[in-house]
Amino acid sequence: MPSLYIIAGSNGAGKSTFGSIYVPKDVLNGVPIFDGDKLFVEKRNELWNSGIRSPKEARNLAYEFVTNTFDELVEKAITAKSNFVYEGHFTNDATWDIPKRFKEDGFDVNMVFFGLKDVDISELRVLDRVKEGGHFVDRLTIESNFYGNLEKLNQYYHLIDNLLIVDTTVDHMVVAHIIEGKCRLSLHRDQLPTWVTQYLPRISALIP
Repeated sequence: MPSLYIIAGSNGAGKSTFGSIYVPKDVLNGVPIFDGDKLFVEKRNELWNSGIRSPKEARNLAYEFVTNTFDELVEKAITAKSNFVYEGHFTNDATWDIPKRFKEDGFDVNMVFFGLKDVDISELRVLDRVKEGGHFVDRLTIESNFYGNLEKLNQYYHLIDNLLIVDTTVDHMVVAHIIEGKCRLSLHRDQLPTWVTQYLPRISALIP
């Protein structure tokens, strides 16, 4: 059975840096992780350097390029029944259409979700990343992603065959491993991070 692996979570939680560690090597063999944010920044800079001096136009063209590239890769993976790995934010119903489609086409759907204690830490991580040359994300977007990811994961977790939730606030701490709707491994209930119990109540209810 082909596999879809999704790397999700808060801004600055470590998706790009550590996501590949949690994906089986046989899945990653010859399959690059699609990182829309990284591709967007690269394309925007390329357009700017090519002479497009309108930030809005460069952003729009870069966004269109990323969207088209992603759609093409999705179609190719589904048609070929080949493994596919991507990272991103899942903050609204539409963002879950792709996992739904892979699942309907017989793929095993897996997600690694990196969570942080709160929005402030997410913002600080982003600012630290910017100092090292990474891309900037404004506070409003950080908040939207932080809460939106959690809200929709709590709503759609049943679509995921294999869900691994990891708290990366300090170190990497596995919070829970949910396989086919059942908790196979988790912290004790009184050790669960507040962001899990508060924003993932349906998933928390699965933890004994």
